[in-house]
Amino acid sequence: MDVTLKFDYDINESLQVKDDVYYCPNTAHGGFNTVDNENLPNTGIVRIGYCTEVDRSNKQIRVEVDTSLSALAQVLIVNGLQVGCFIMFGKSNQANLSSLLGYYAETTFVNDSPKKAELFAASTEFSESSK
Repeated sequence: MDVTLKFDYDINESLQVKDDVYYCPNTAHGGFNTVDNENLPNTGIVRIGYCTEVDRSNKQIRVEVDTSLSALAQVLIVNGLQVGCFIMFGKSNQANLSSLLGYYAETTFVNDSPKKAELFAASTEFSESSK
């Protein structure tokens, strides 16, 4: 089951296919919109599923609803998405690893400015995978 979410504003440039998508219903407390964690367990944040399509020109995304949830939970999630819900996403660590792969890396630092610039540090993280 999938759901299309349409927005009135531009979609965050960092959102990619396979990112996890979450929603949080808002409720009014003391004149402010806040997270509705009274009716939802723990944080009030619910995982919808993962992003399967990002259409920035039409300001919409398609999300595959998490199939590990029961059918009832899936329907409740889709029906719980209302105008005013806070939608957020988390990066998938399968697609966005920060480590280098391979045996050789080379970098070049260039200062294109006519003004003097100083580089105070450059570092990397590596671990030997084989000998």
